[in-house]
Amino acid sequence: MLGMKNDEENTALHEAVQNGSLGVVEILLKADPDFPYSGNGSREARGARVHKKISAEILEKCPSPAREGPSGKTALHAAVCSGSFGLPKLLLDKKKSLTRERDRHGWTPLHYAAYVGHSVTSIRLLEADKSAALIADKDRKMTALHLAAGRGDVWMVQEIIDHCPECCEVVDDRGWNVLHFAMVSFYERDLKHLVDKYPAVRNLIFKKDVKGNTPFHVLAAVCRQSYDARYDIVPWKIAKAHFQATNKQNISAEHIYRYGFPDLEQEIQELSKADGSGQYPDGVVKMNKNKKIANYSFWKDLDEDVIGMKEASESHLVVAALIATVTFAAAFTLPGGYKGDTEDDPNKGTAILSKNAAFQAFVISDAIAMVLSLSAVFVHFILSLKFFRKFIFLFVFALSFTLVAMAAMIVAFVTGTYAVLAPSLGLAIVTCIIGLTFFLLVVFMFYKWRNKFDVSNCE
Repeated sequence: MLGMKNDEENTALHEAVQNGSLGVVEILLKADPDFPYSGNGSREARGARVHKKISAEILEKCPSPAREGPSGKTALHAAVCSGSFGLPKLLLDKKKSLTRERDRHGWTPLHYAAYVGHSVTSIRLLEADKSAALIADKDRKMTALHLAAGRGDVWMVQEIIDHCPECCEVVDDRGWNVLHFAMVSFYERDLKHLVDKYPAVRNLIFKKDVKGNTPFHVLAAVCRQSYDARYDIVPWKIAKAHFQATNKQNISAEHIYRYGFPDLEQEIQELSKADGSGQYPDGVVKMNKNKKIANYSFWKDLDEDVIGMKEASESHLVVAALIATVTFAAAFTLPGGYKGDTEDDPNKGTAILSKNAAFQAFVISDAIAMVLSLSAVFVHFILSLKFFRKFIFLFVFALSFTLVAMAAMIVAFVTGTYAVLAPSLGLAIVTCIIGLTFFLLVVFMFYKWRNKFDVSNCE
């Protein structure tokens, strides 16, 4: 009697679980504790999730969790799919080996957790048995890591790699590794972080699939308008030699960027299709093409700026060197001159105006101008080396040093002039005003630039 099923293939125990009838469940289990209860769909999984006492009762009274549910799913599969936090823990406490059980598609509970994005459950599954991350499904030979990477779940990918680094070496039936999938679904910043953080992933950068396509080939097919951004995922010195590596059709990633590769692009499109049914209802991969192009456009513009920076750096170097030369000479050609070389003068050779406040301001501002301009010269020298060419912030530093050095040189001119023209106060003031007009020009240009920037943002 207990094993009889209705038209929906439900037994009395199934109906009791679905309706949340704890008393009926207790009676049925007491009557036949060896009854092989197996989940018959998601409805009873939802019922058990709501009624935790029912879950605990079944787990306590049944000899073992189900092994032959619908589509070969176990109770742990159903618990993970239901989104419950408590049920998987109860099941794992009873039998940890359930983490390795596969349904008819070859999916373990970890596959479902990775595909749906149940992070807390995935951690429990990995802690129970990390080797589950090495199990591939039957259809595509994909592991949970492949699914998580294809869905763009950065956190899930990191958790799986942290628990089982060796799973990075596993490939699917097309030879795709985790980085092939990540190139489709991850944003630029996440790609770079993944490669930088995990040596096991970094070693996969130039691994080829069965058709000879590297992850760079996939990335070029996904974001054809963002070619320059590939350089930033790994050091250009490393990527340059391999970026032109060809697949079995003698096509490189650079070629795909420039001319396209319909075969690979179509393959990726097929993987991203969501049909709402089957083993991959939302598609195998989730493409983040639009945002990735936006992110990469920034880096592309930045790389274009590097080219212009080299030309600007040469001009800035001349200006900085000129300021350094003038300020260095001014330090030994002091306004007001030096004291005479009389034998009885202990201060011979020192500046006559050393006690003058304006003169002291001149010396300080001249020193600031010289040090900053020399610093700018040094930075421009460093930027001439190939290794530092993409360090845009160094160029900004050098520009800032030069601008401040200019301002300090103007202050040195004004204070030095005032120190020697102090007896002619009117002339000294006029000269100072003329010198300080430089700052009015700076403020005016900054104001115009700011207004233009605000207008462009509004547009």
